[in-house]
Amino acid sequence: MKKSILVIALIGVTSLGFSQRGEIRSAESAVDDENYKEALAELEKAKPQLVDEKDKWVVRYHLAKAKAYGNMAKSQSGETMITSVDMALESLSDVLAIEKDNEDALTYQSQLRQTMVQTAIDNQNKGNFDSASKLLYESYKLNKNDTVMLYYAASAAVNGKLYDRALNHYNKLIELGFDGRTTQYLATNKESGEKENFESESMRDIAIKTGDYENPEINNTPRLTGEIAKNITLIYIQQDQPEKALVAIQKAKEENPDDIGIMQAEADLYYKMDKIDKYNEVMREVVKKDPENPTLFYNLGVSSEQLGDKEAAKEYYNKAIELNPEMVNAYINLAALTLSEERAIVEKMNSLGNSRADNKKYQELNEKKKQFYKEALPYLEKATELAPENMQALQTKLNIYYQLEMSDKADALQKKINSMQE
Repeated sequence: MKKSILVIALIGVTSLGFSQRGEIRSAESAVDDENYKEALAELEKAKPQLVDEKDKWVVRYHLAKAKAYGNMAKSQSGETMITSVDMALESLSDVLAIEKDNEDALTYQSQLRQTMVQTAIDNQNKGNFDSASKLLYESYKLNKNDTVMLYYAASAAVNGKLYDRALNHYNKLIELGFDGRTTQYLATNKESGEKENFESESMRDIAIKTGDYENPEINNTPRLTGEIAKNITLIYIQQDQPEKALVAIQKAKEENPDDIGIMQAEADLYYKMDKIDKYNEVMREVVKKDPENPTLFYNLGVSSEQLGDKEAAKEYYNKAIELNPEMVNAYINLAALTLSEERAIVEKMNSLGNSRADNKKYQELNEKKKQFYKEALPYLEKATELAPENMQALQTKLNIYYQLEMSDKADALQKKINSMQE
């Protein structure tokens, strides 16, 4: 009697197995025919019959499910697409948990990752930063050694003003010791003359041996730690948490004490906190490390001017121009700095009476005022030469022409301004 019952039970299990296989085969065919909803319906029928986790049909079930959801995601958008991607990744994980070297699963995982990254790029170009950030983060989760994807996910979140998400990603990058430096293996394509980056040094060397490429180079990209620290700082400032921003900067400096980007981020933070003296202090250290950077000297000129140190400001602006003779704003600021002396003179002139002594003093002050105009004019001439449509500089130059009684130049410039405003 017992044997009879056992035979019946075994027959029952076997019949369920055949049903399961048929439904999984139907699902695979539906995936091939791009009937993804039908595939998922067949897999739903097979699901209650999954018994042995290591059975090859269980592997085929999860793989078919991954492909159905993954392929559907290609034509979806928004949260629907993200959900489908999540389901596909989960099913691929189920396959690889059973067979870690399953070639079909690994190949499809790679294809899906490429699709996710390309879709993220397309979404960013369309301004859909939320979706782009999520897809890039999913791509990072597929290969956590590829931390640059986490960095891109954070950048997309910043662009979309999704600051809490960006902050989480940036803090994770810091925790992982990410600095963003990469080594590029370059060679010049003889036909196009363009430099191309190869996946590895060996692949670059093989390309050289073919004779189609020449001039092998190795290029190390700059660190991104400074940019990360700066963005964390900006996020905390956006959230009105400057003290947290300072803590983040100090932590970044401890790990990278000579990183100019981090020092610049610290200086920017002090500037935004209206601590101009601290900004100036840090910027002077930055300049020591990068003495050929004209923008740094220009920024020091601005901060020195705000601190009331006009002589230092003038010195920094002139240094910026020395390093970059086409820095328009440095010329404009030098002109404005020179003309700022005019205000005090005009106030003195207006306070004078009509006595002979006052009239004499008035003439002396007027000559002194004109001298400042003469000193400022060359800066404005150069600025308008470099930026001929800068209306503010043109108007200031016109006023000086009138003050210095340079009528011909004033009339010509007035006509030019009038034609620009028509």
